[in-house]
Amino acid sequence: MSKLLFSHEDEMRKALQAFESPLNSVMQTGKLNVDPLGLNLTGPTIDFLAGSRGLSELASGLGSARSLAVEMASKGFAHRSILDQVAGGGIFSPLATGGVTAAAMGLPSLDIYGLAQRSAMGFMDQFRIPEIEEVSRLLRGVVNPIERQYGLGGAELTRSLSAMNQPWLNVHDTLASVTGIAKLHGIGHLIASEPPFAANLAKVLRADFGDWRDPITWPSGLGSDLGVRAGFYVDRGFNPLLTEFPDSAFEEGLESSGLQEDVPVLVAAYGEPVPRSANDEEEQSFARNNAVHDWLQRFETQIRQFIDVAMTAAFGNDWPRHRLPNGLYEEWTSKKAKDATGLSWPLISYADFTDYERIICKQDNWKAIFAHHFKRPELVRESLQRIYPSRLAAMHARPLMPEDELFVFVEIKRLVRLMLTITFR
Repeated sequence: MSKLLFSHEDEMRKALQAFESPLNSVMQTGKLNVDPLGLNLTGPTIDFLAGSRGLSELASGLGSARSLAVEMASKGFAHRSILDQVAGGGIFSPLATGGVTAAAMGLPSLDIYGLAQRSAMGFMDQFRIPEIEEVSRLLRGVVNPIERQYGLGGAELTRSLSAMNQPWLNVHDTLASVTGIAKLHGIGHLIASEPPFAANLAKVLRADFGDWRDPITWPSGLGSDLGVRAGFYVDRGFNPLLTEFPDSAFEEGLESSGLQEDVPVLVAAYGEPVPRSANDEEEQSFARNNAVHDWLQRFETQIRQFIDVAMTAAFGNDWPRHRLPNGLYEEWTSKKAKDATGLSWPLISYADFTDYERIICKQDNWKAIFAHHFKRPELVRESLQRIYPSRLAAMHARPLMPEDELFVFVEIKRLVRLMLTITFR
C-alpha cells in the first residue's frame, strides 16, 4: 500500500465524518444549519461539497486509502445533489454571501486532503512503461519462480508485459512491480489451464489470497467500511503486491491476464441484471462497481440454477422442503410470500448468498451430489467466502477496491467453469 496515503487514512476519515453532520442537517431539514448571514466557505471546501475531480483523483493511490478516496468522491456526488436541491439548481449562490466561516460551522481543515492528493500524484509519478527490450531483463529474476508456481512460460509472460500500455513499473521498487504483475498474469494462466478445484490451484491461490477455508466470523462494517475490509484482507493473508499499481495499470493487468474475460452467462429465469445508471459522472466513478456487480449478478443466477438442477435431479422438484438446512425452507417461503413483483420465481431465487455454501456443504447433500465435483467442502467454502465481502459491498452500492475485483474475477471464473462442465440427470 502507499505508505503516505495509508498514514493519513484516520485523519481523512475523521474529516469526512465531520462533514457528515452539517450535510445530514441539510438532508433532514432542507436548510444549512448555519448563521443566517450565510457561509464563507473556502474554495477547497466547496470543491469537496461539490464532489470535486481532485478528490476522485485520490483514487489513483493504493489500498485502503485509495478506496477511502473513492468513498469521499461518492459522498461528494450525493452532497452535490443535496446542495443542488437546496439551492434550486445553483450550488454556489447560497454559499457566496459570506459571514460565517467554515471553522465556525465546525468543518475541519482541508489541508489533509491536499496533502493526500499530492501524495497520490507523487505515487503516480513513480511509475513508467518499460521499454520492450527492458522487459526481458526485468523478468530474469522472476521467470523461473513464476513458471514453477503458475505454469506460465517466460516467453508468454514477456509478450504480455511488453504489450501493456499503462505505466506499471515502479522505478523505486522494480522487483516488487515485476513480481506483482507477473503473479497477476500467472494467476490468470493457472485459472485458465488447471481444473478449477485442483489441489494445486487452491494451494497457489491460498499463497496469494490467504487462507479462507475455515468458517469466518465476519467483522462489523465489512461491506460499508473500506478500512475494515482492507485490513480484513491483509489479516487473511492477501499479498498486496498484486494490487500495488495505479488503477489504470491494474485494470489493464486484469485484462491482459485473461481474468476479465468470459463473463458468466446469464440464466434469465433467475433474474436480470440491474440496469446501469444514467448519470455519466457516477458511472465513471463506479466503473469497478458496475463490472463487479454484473459478474456477481450473473454468477448468482448461474449457481442458483446449478444447485436447483442438481438437487432436482437427485431428489425431485420438492427438494427444498426436505434437503435444506434447518430453518432455510421457512425463510425462503416467507420471502416468496412477501414478493410484490407478481412474478413466479423458483424458490431458490429467494436464497441469500451465504445459503449456497450451506446447501452444497450440508453433509447429506455433499455425499450424494457435490463431493465428486468439488473434492473437499472447505474448498467450496473458501471460494465463496472470498467473494462474500465484495458481494456485500457491491450489492449495497458501496465503493470497491482492486482486491475486491480480483477476488470476484478469480473465484467466479473457477466456480462457473466447473459448473458449466457438469451435467445432472
